[in-house]
Amino acid sequence: MKSVGHKQIIPATIVTLLSLTSVSYLTIAAIAPQTAQAYTARIEVSLTRQSEESYQDLLRRAEAVARAATQRSLDGDILVTEVAVTITGQNGGAIAPILLLEVSRSNWKRRPDPQLWATYFPNTQLLLGFTEIETEEESPPVPPPAADDNTPSGAPPPPVDGNTPSAAPPPPESFPQEADPDFIED
Repeated sequence: MKSVGHKQIIPATIVTLLSLTSVSYLTIAAIAPQTAQAYTARIEVSLTRQSEESYQDLLRRAEAVARAATQRSLDGDILVTEVAVTITGQNGGAIAPILLLEVSRSNWKRRPDPQLWATYFPNTQLLLGFTEIETEEESPPVPPPAADDNTPSGAPPPPVDGNTPSAAPPPPESFPQEADPDFIED
């Protein structure tokens, strides 16, 4: 037969053990920092066309605003890992997206260039009602490489190993084509 004192020790040990465990858990939870949650900052900015502003000027202004918004978002919150800036334009009641800049913090730190990370919407100029069709200044065409003075123009360069070139293989149209098993002719 067990003594009365022995029966009381076991429940007291369990209560003590549970108390110490819960106190240690609460202490760790109070001291340990909460896990940080990284997120994407989403920013929307609307620009109204200024009087006599061309589409290219509006586009450059949109890039400057997107650059500033991206930098401000990354500087203002250390938990932001990515930024998505949408710039829309307004002209005479018409609204259309001009650009979407999406970039990670590491990519922006490496190359803070909005033109590199932006997606441009090609129909915006038309949708916003810009009547003039503007094109970027095209670079002059690149001239063909200068011909060697020893080689007549239009002639192929001489072979490197000194042998005469063999006849060229027949064009691909002359090779028989295999039938496509998935093709069904009506």
